[in-house]
Amino acid sequence: MNDISEILRELLDRFSNTSDLDREFERMRREIEGFEDDYSVWCEENGYNIKDGYRDFIDEIVESQDSYWDNYQEFGNNI
Repeated sequence: MNDISEILRELLDRFSNTSDLDREFERMRREIEGFEDDYSVWCEENGYNIKDGYRDFIDEIVESQDSYWDNYQEFGNNI
């Protein structure tokens, strides 16, 4: 079974939040046997819809990272 959350984190690290990430994820859905089924289960378990659940997950990660840095700087910790 594919760990979709981990795969999405790795894609985000590799491609940043770009259209390249979207293309790679869609390629994986088409070409890797069993991936689409694992993705469907992951969406259902996490409350995402299949059409854009991966994108919602990526956006949540990016927002949480932005929030972390906003809080860090708010308390006078400038880099």
